[in-house]
Amino acid sequence: MDRVSSADPLLIYLPPYSTESTQVAPQLPLFCHRHPTAAVHYRWAGYPPVGDGSATETLKSEGFYAPLHWPTPLHDTLQAYSWILENLMPSSCTRRDVYVYGSYLGASLATSLTLTETHPHQRMGIRGCIAFNGIYNWTMFLPDHPINKLPRTRSVNILKEILTQSRDPTFLGLKQQTGILFEKPDSLFDPFASACLFFHTPGIHVPQSFTERVQSTPASKVPVEDITLELLLAAGPPKKSHLKFPPTESTLKIPEILLIHSGPPLPAPSLQRRQQRRKKEYRGNGFRTQAEELAGLMRRSIHRHELKDRMRWDESLQGLKTWGEEATRRVQVYDVGPHHEVPELPDDGNLFAEGWLEDRLSRGR
Repeated sequence: MDRVSSADPLLIYLPPYSTESTQVAPQLPLFCHRHPTAAVHYRWAGYPPVGDGSATETLKSEGFYAPLHWPTPLHDTLQAYSWILENLMPSSCTRRDVYVYGSYLGASLATSLTLTETHPHQRMGIRGCIAFNGIYNWTMFLPDHPINKLPRTRSVNILKEILTQSRDPTFLGLKQQTGILFEKPDSLFDPFASACLFFHTPGIHVPQSFTERVQSTPASKVPVEDITLELLLAAGPPKKSHLKFPPTESTLKIPEILLIHSGPPLPAPSLQRRQQRRKKEYRGNGFRTQAEELAGLMRRSIHRHELKDRMRWDESLQGLKTWGEEATRRVQVYDVGPHHEVPELPDDGNLFAEGWLEDRLSRGR
């Protein structure tokens, strides 16, 4: 990183995959080139973008003793952020703004870091985040998640399965490597991995494996004397409930965030026409769904919790037509179109991210 004034805004870059797992180094996005940037090279085996998947064995043979699955990448990221605060803090009483950018695996880490480290009162701290094609709820890959359950009507069932099945090879690659990335299914339920779970309970049980459903036994069919806690837990999925995040006593604040996503490759023309004729749009699990779910939860938190309290004393909010305006301004989603081969931002994504970042940096000047 170039030597710069200690008060200049700093970007933290979390690459799309672990640079330890491949010899192909990711390219720094163009919008980052104009700013001092600290790259965090976390360790997370299981998703090399190229090669035959032998990266895990290579890492082990080279003497790495830390487990290279979750939560090692989280520990690496938090340790790097602590080092940045300790060593790049302004020497005077001036403030220094930090913005985080991550893509793919790095986007998952970037959002959890931002959500848990945005303390506006700190002289140096995270003020916002840009994330591209992240997975923000890994539990959506599990068979028991509602998004993977199809309607009972068979004719609708088949069509929905065709229309909602992800055709994005990168997204499918992440899904296929989930077991290596996390090793145990309960790791998917960690909010630091699945940022959406800061805002709501999972709504499903933790399965024994990544591919099996949790077998439920109706408690009504079991004699009363034989009912145990395990049977009650297995009687059905737990109810999904919203959580208050940030907590009331916390100094955390929902950050300004830009969630960029790509869409799947376009389907065959016949399927496109079939999809256009349907009144209801079926959306399966994909980068767009992941981004929109997290955005909706963050906006809900701003609307339901933060703004209700602020409206009592902050006159600057009185001019808003609806409270949703502030939530939408703070949490934005941008679609860059169909999937592309290179695991980095396309040109229009770079331009939009640059404009978003410059707009926020200009306010602090």
